Order: sequence, then structure tokens, then C-alpha cells
Amino acid sequence: MIYRSSVHSPTAFPQWLLPILVLGVSLTLAGCDQLLEVEPNPDTVPGEQINNPTSLEARLVGAEADFFFSYDMAIVWGGLLTDELTNASNFIAIEERRPQADNGTIGATDEAPEGFDGLWTPVQRAVAMTDLLQDDIQADNFPDQVPNASNSPELARMSLFAGYSKLILADLFCSLAFGGTGPELTPAQTYQQVIDEFTLAINAGDAAPEVLNAAYVGRARAHLMLGNTSEALSDAQQVDPDFEFIGNAYSTNSSREENDIWNMITDSQRFSVDPRYRSMTIDGTSTPDPRVEVFQDPDDQFAVDGSTPLFQAQKYIAPTAPIRLASGFEARYIIAEIEGGQTAVGIINDIRSELGIAETFASTDETEILNKVLDERSRTLFLEGQRMSDLRRYLDQYGIDRFPTGPNIEDGTCFPLPNAERDNNPDI
Repeated sequence: MIYRSSVHSPTAFPQWLLPILVLGVSLTLAGCDQLLEVEPNPDTVPGEQINNPTSLEARLVGAEADFFFSYDMAIVWGGLLTDELTNASNFIAIEERRPQADNGTIGATDEAPEGFDGLWTPVQRAVAMTDLLQDDIQADNFPDQVPNASNSPELARMSLFAGYSKLILADLFCSLAFGGTGPELTPAQTYQQVIDEFTLAINAGDAAPEVLNAAYVGRARAHLMLGNTSEALSDAQQVDPDFEFIGNAYSTNSSREENDIWNMITDSQRFSVDPRYRSMTIDGTSTPDPRVEVFQDPDDQFAVDGSTPLFQAQKYIAPTAPIRLASGFEARYIIAEIEGGQTAVGIINDIRSELGIAETFASTDETEILNKVLDERSRTLFLEGQRMSDLRRYLDQYGIDRFPTGPNIEDGTCFPLPNAERDNNPDI
């Protein structure tokens, strides 16, 4: 079974809430002195109703939307610092692996001029909104709708998004802080918080199947980043191989609701798919790899700078294109990375077959098998938000450096804590 989850799904949230969602996720943090002082959104749920049971569904929708409306730009920023995207605008410092702590777009900006979304602030809003709703559910503030808070699908779902919000930040940043008051945390400390969030989701006995599977994938990923291979393997083995969690939160109602990956590549044309992912074939054959389908429009061949060849990603060909947050594919690649050998070879070939790739891989050399697992993972999960953490893990745990190299490219592997946070957080 393929589980498809969406904030637009009638089985998840009612359609009448979408106008509220639209208003709620479009506001900035104006009026807050510190980056993380995220107030309840008055256009989503008025402050006086924050604990009113009638506000629960609206807040569930708003929190989930906040997450997905930050996740797309997190994928873009991570793709640019790594090898998934190439720059055609004025963000050369990121492509050259020297991101700056004083970069306002990366740091404090929610939505910059010309619609360019930031990174730190939008994801921090997602963290704050999911944490706040978690607290209210656990405090039994919705007794009619959530009679058994600790065993509720609502708590499980919010814990899932709390986990993924913090996971994104741990994957991308060199250090972190939450709540506007510190302390400064390492990625490792944050991954432990992530594990706790996913554990809360998993332990909610009434969690929906897609939430349970996604939580196991996320917890396996966090354990893998910490080097906890036995725990990562155990979690990955719990995941339905056919599972997918699809974030179908995007629409054309406003530019804020569009998929920003599409926006940055196809509409504003600030970025292009990196040359590494153009014309990819299977094992050196002439067979195109369907997982990384990119194209150059003959009538629109160059990006916004007029010189960078514009290659677009077929998987994000529309402003409403969904994003896969977690999947059985990812879980199986985690198993393959940990176990290696013929288990890994079998996983590679099984996934290829499921995706319509006839060519098979064979090897008994452990180094060759590991390298093939890493390569296959990069293709299947292309532009889905894992590349930054993957490259950091390969370098830290295996001594394999797959970050871009070349003239003018430095050695940055993460985004520094923004100065806007460091300067305003009294505990840093």
C-alpha cells in the first residue's frame, strides 16, 4: 500500500480550513524582537481562542502548512550548497561553500523582496507552531476532540512534524537554538531531540499508518546521523517498503503557497539543476535514469542571468508539485548502507525494478557496493531534502567527501547560526 498524506486530503483535514491556512502561513514575524519569539498567528487562530477546542483543526492545518512552506526552501538551500543545484543569481557564496552568518536571506528573512523565501526563520516558525500545539494537546486543552491526549493521532501527527522541523535544522546548520532563549546546541544534541519527538509519535497508539511509518523513517535517519547503526537499522526495518508520505500542500492561490523548488528553478529561474544530475544514465549505459529526469526547454534555455544553462526538474514541473517527505525507499537505503553486502545489492535491484529500471547491479566488493548505495540513494531521493545530511554523514563517518570542489569553492559543510539569532538570543 502507498500511503499518501496531504494537508489538502479530506481524510486529514477539511477543505473549509484552506482559506485559514492561506492567511496563516503568509505572515512574517514583524513585531518580534527576537528571531524565535513566534506569537500565535491571529489570522489562523485568534489569540483568545488558542485553547478553544474549535481551534484545533485550524491549528493542525496551519502547523502542517508552516512546515511544508519552509521545507521546500530548505531543499533549495541545501541543494545549492551541495551538488543538486547550481546558482544563476546572487547567491554565489552559498554555491561556493562559504555561507555567511550575516546573510539576511538565510537568517532572519521570512520572505525576502521578489518573493525569495529565507531558511532559518520559516523553519523556526514550523518548530514553534508544532511545539506549541503539542503542549496544548498534552495539557488536555481539547478534551472534547482529544479525550486521550497521550494516545491520540493529533499528538502523533504534531510530534511527527516537530521532529521533521528540527531534523531539517540539524541537517543544515552548524549549530542551533530554539525558543529565542538558547542555549546553542550542536547538531548531535538536536538529533537527540528529534529522536524524542519521533518516539512520541511512535508511542501514540492511535497514530495513522502514514504517520507511524514516517516517524520510523525520521528516527532511523536521526540515529544514522548519530552513528547509532543498530537503532537505525531496527527502525528502518519497521517501515512498509511501499510507504510514501506525500506533502501535497502547494497551490496557485498565492505565490506563498507555490512549491518554491518549482519557483526557484522554473519560474524565477534563479537556480538550475547541477550538471552532475543532467543526462544521468544507468551504470554507464545509454538508458536514461527516470529518477532524475531533467530537461532544457529549447525556447527558454538560460536562467535569469542569461548565461547559466537552465535545466529544470521534471518532478517539480508545476507550482503545485508535491514533495515526498519520507518513504520506504529511504528506509531501505538506510538498511542497505548499514548491512552492505548482498542485502544491499538486493535492495538496489528491488528498488530499480519497482521504478521500471531493467538493468541490475552485481558486485561482491564492499567498497563498490557502498559507493553504489550512496549513488542510488542520491538519485532516488533527488531534491527531497536529504542531500545535505547525506554528504555531511559520508564525510564524518566514512571519510568520503562528495561535496563540490573546484576553483573558488571553499570547505563549508553547513550553514552557520545566523547573526540575527546570535545577536538577539540572550543565552548565546
